[in-house]
Amino acid sequence: MDMVWVKSKITIPRTVPNAVERKKLLTLLAKNQMKKLTIVQAPTGYGKTTLLSQWCWHIKESVAWFTIDQHDNEPLRFIKYLIHTLSISIINGFENKFENLLDISFETAVDSLLDTLEAYKETIHIVFDNFQAIQHPQIHQIFIRLIEYLPANVRLYITTRTNLELPLANWRVKDWLLEVGTDQLCLDLEELQYVYFQSISEEEKVGALKPLLKVTEGWIAGIQLIKLAIGDSIDSLSSIEMLTEASPYIHEFFIQEVFITLPQVTQDFLLRTSILNDLDPSICATITNELGLDSLNTFIELDKNCLFIQRIQSQPSVYRYHTLFRYALLEELERQYSHEMIHSIYHEAATNLCLRGDYVAAIELALNGTLYELAHEWIQKYLVEIFAEGHTLLFGQWVQKLRNAQFSVDINMLVLYITTLFSTHEIEKANEIIEELLFKQDILKWMDGFQFIAVSKIFEIINAYVAYLKDGDLEKAKVGLQTRVNVRKEKSSLYRISLKYNQFEPRILRTFAGTNGKFLPVEKLEALIQVLCESEIKDRNITGVTYGLLAEILYEINDIERSSENLEIALQYGLRFQDPGLFIPMYLLKARICLTKKQFEDAHMLLIEAMKKTDKSYWIGMVYIMKAQAYLLEGNISYAQREFLRVTDFISYKIASRNPFYLLIQCRILYAKNQIEEALQIAIRLKEGAIQEKQMVTLIEAGLLEAACQFELDQEDIALSVLHVLLEQGVLHGYYHTFIEEDSIWPLLNKYWRIRQHSKGDIFNSVPLAYVNKLLQNISLEDEFFANFTKREKDVLQLLAEGASNNEIAQQLQLKEGTIRIYLTEIYSKIGVKSRMRAIVWAKEWLGY
Repeated sequence: MDMVWVKSKITIPRTVPNAVERKKLLTLLAKNQMKKLTIVQAPTGYGKTTLLSQWCWHIKESVAWFTIDQHDNEPLRFIKYLIHTLSISIINGFENKFENLLDISFETAVDSLLDTLEAYKETIHIVFDNFQAIQHPQIHQIFIRLIEYLPANVRLYITTRTNLELPLANWRVKDWLLEVGTDQLCLDLEELQYVYFQSISEEEKVGALKPLLKVTEGWIAGIQLIKLAIGDSIDSLSSIEMLTEASPYIHEFFIQEVFITLPQVTQDFLLRTSILNDLDPSICATITNELGLDSLNTFIELDKNCLFIQRIQSQPSVYRYHTLFRYALLEELERQYSHEMIHSIYHEAATNLCLRGDYVAAIELALNGTLYELAHEWIQKYLVEIFAEGHTLLFGQWVQKLRNAQFSVDINMLVLYITTLFSTHEIEKANEIIEELLFKQDILKWMDGFQFIAVSKIFEIINAYVAYLKDGDLEKAKVGLQTRVNVRKEKSSLYRISLKYNQFEPRILRTFAGTNGKFLPVEKLEALIQVLCESEIKDRNITGVTYGLLAEILYEINDIERSSENLEIALQYGLRFQDPGLFIPMYLLKARICLTKKQFEDAHMLLIEAMKKTDKSYWIGMVYIMKAQAYLLEGNISYAQREFLRVTDFISYKIASRNPFYLLIQCRILYAKNQIEEALQIAIRLKEGAIQEKQMVTLIEAGLLEAACQFELDQEDIALSVLHVLLEQGVLHGYYHTFIEEDSIWPLLNKYWRIRQHSKGDIFNSVPLAYVNKLLQNISLEDEFFANFTKREKDVLQLLAEGASNNEIAQQLQLKEGTIRIYLTEIYSKIGVKSRMRAIVWAKEWLGY
């Protein structure tokens, strides 16, 4: 019976519109054109076919394309289709030569095929798409013979989802192979930018793409499915929100393309093990033993077949599912299994993890499986270890999950939860729990119970500390801070817990200890430190935090020497207790002090040292923000932007884009790049948020940037008004360094000072002129600005301020007009303006015209 030829099987596929051109991979293929065989191997949806179709359209040589399906897994049909493909695509009448040969033997036909290909002389590229459909040993032998005796003018390509039953090890040794795998096929950030923006120039939006890249792991089909679900609202959604929106598409794809193609027993294995982040075969065995499968061998087989699984540890072997694959499996688990069965699986796995000592994974798993009583029991049991090993944030999330589920949480845990809430700046929620515990004290007298003796002391310390920060009543504070625990400390291990009071603020002033920037006078804080050092909590972290707060306040009021002394003490506390929420802000403060002294190299060395002290990605991100600021102060915008873009490698864009420190630096970079309108929008948004949160530090910093932007946009009245309000707050709360660090505000501050000097009315009189004078004197405006100007540049500035034209300046200085233009270009660069008009305004302000 004659065969029916399907034209689309032997036609190079057209790439979809707006498909990303895989330039790096095309370059790789071009550099390896002399290889006999190129294998592109990855699971479905990684763009294997698209890559080779792009390559085929890219090259200017003959191409034969053969898309294989399950019907081609028969030797005669396979070789007939191959010959027909070559005949249609490259050599007319090619297949007539083989009609009789196929009746003799396949080997003879293959040899004749090789001879004919060699006689063609020109380079030929033959693509076998979907080669995983070939299982027949005889076809494998045909293909091996093709490779072994392949003419020099022929290149073969294979796409496959699975490992191949071919002698690849031997071919690797002979250097016949180019292998392109999953890691190479994953989209990178640059390619993802093209998917969303059709360009790679959207620098400010790059951070928004990093969560998408992380959750999809560069899987092209996953990126397309999520884009289909959420459209272009990429920068407004977290990873979890992206997954939720795209869940129907992701689930449908995996179930239809992967899951239902597997045997039922493998399906059950996948569903049960999907509850685990890390697939340890010994743990998996406890929840799949009734299936009769060996877990390790099953994972090896899944890996061999490229089934969205990755080995993350070799000895002993541990695997993980692709994030999106696991997400789809978990959804399918809920559909196929009863709640009782699911609870049983979670209970078995969590209990096994806990018995092995992995209490963190056990608690997480118990909570995910809604086994709240079990999770609560384990949190209680491991409270000391949880805090000692730095799982404070996790502890807070666990307690919140329990409370959200209306589960009654132990008082010990609630007191420690208060400290966690303070450390994450959730002051209102912390106060709610304080009120809740005070109410329980009235009813239950829990603070009198022996089992709560340790946390009742912690509760008293926190209440006394917070009260003193609010009202400064030292005698009242001593009652809570100096009372002794009236039982032996060793009776309660909870008392030895080292609490962390800052989880994400780069400045202690922004924490509850810093009362949101409305700081206590130095003498009151020093009195508090004395009380702490005379109490039994002198060696606890809260004392170190207080030293850190004092160091930041001393820096703010320009007492640099004493600030340095106190920050070293605080730094030692932070390092001793391994508390990055203390030692990172102190490193940043040390770097600020170096930057104040123009010691840029020392500042960078300190920041590098800080990163070596922690493995917490969030705090490393904070250090990169500070590095960006340091480069800005040096005047190196490109380096500043480079370091700034690295931040979202460590902190998710969703979190970073809401962080005031991150946004302040973003605003300054935009200002430095003369993108004033964009900088202004960020500054206004930041200031509004700071007003709502009553955060004085951010209010002043964002307000100064807003005023500088308004001034640059020629909105002088608005700029002066904004600056005046900030000066009112600054003088009220004792701010100094925050003003003088903001270089962009100096021209406006000088303008404000001149208005105050010459005005006889009440304008701006609510700010003492002495305060403004102090800021200006210590800024050393003229020294700072004019030290960088040559004598001739100063002469040009003087004449510019007097209103002279280029020609008039040239005549008075006896120079050529072209030379004056060169001087003006250099002057514009030094004062940071783009136009002659702005330069004239600047010169008049600074020279007193």
